[in-house]
Amino acid sequence: MIDVAIRFDDPSAVSDHALERAILHAMASHGVCATFATIPHAGQHALSADDVPHLVEARQSGRLEIAQHGFSHESCRPGGSLPSEFAGLDRAAQTDKITAGRSTLEQVFGVAIRGFVPPFNTFDQVTASILSDQGFLYLSAGSEHGSVESDRLTELPRTCQLTELRPALAEARRHPHGDLAIVAVMHHYDFQESGRTDAPLTLERLSDLFRWLRQQPDVRLHTLSRLASRHDASTWHKAVQRNRWVQRQHWRIRSIFPRYSLMPHTLFRYVRLTGTST
Repeated sequence: MIDVAIRFDDPSAVSDHALERAILHAMASHGVCATFATIPHAGQHALSADDVPHLVEARQSGRLEIAQHGFSHESCRPGGSLPSEFAGLDRAAQTDKITAGRSTLEQVFGVAIRGFVPPFNTFDQVTASILSDQGFLYLSAGSEHGSVESDRLTELPRTCQLTELRPALAEARRHPHGDLAIVAVMHHYDFQESGRTDAPLTLERLSDLFRWLRQQPDVRLHTLSRLASRHDASTWHKAVQRNRWVQRQHWRIRSIFPRYSLMPHTLFRYVRLTGTST
């Protein structure tokens, strides 16, 4: 089986709520779940339940999980080559941001927040240590930035964009003994309905993708929390390291392993012995 989790970044008090409602409608129509990485404070505005009734309702219905998307999604080093809201800040400053943001989201949604998605997909070991100490289940960033060194905090990085999900699944199926996991990410700006006419997605294409996903007998859809619970943190850490190792290899090596998936088991299980591209 192939485990798939969908992550939608950047819902907030001031995001495009009409687009979010349309995405939630498509999810409900096709029985798809997802994790919405939600910003607790947009500028000076702390999120309230009145700001996002559509997210509150969807969370209560079980269609989505809410994860914490930093504090305000503002870089602490503007103008730097690699923006980050957390990396480089001292422990006290990071703790204050994480604690305050989590408290806001828990008040809005009435549930414990178990997942953390750092803005810009960047963090450091101080971030990971605080999240572990505070009992977060997982951190989901980008596979290219940072690594979690913790036996309690699960790392579930993005493995592809949502627009790459079909080829990611096709690639995973070339490794039938796999037990693979895919984390696909989308943003508002991926949709033409956001106002970006060059965006790769439309709501109609999203609905078609969701319909197709639900028809795949070898795909299990999860929220990130449920995906994290499939294995312990150590197993996921090794899966992330395998994925990063594959990404660094010559293309001939990359071609025999899945590139868009996390591999929870030993690499030998995922070797593609036949049909390798040349």
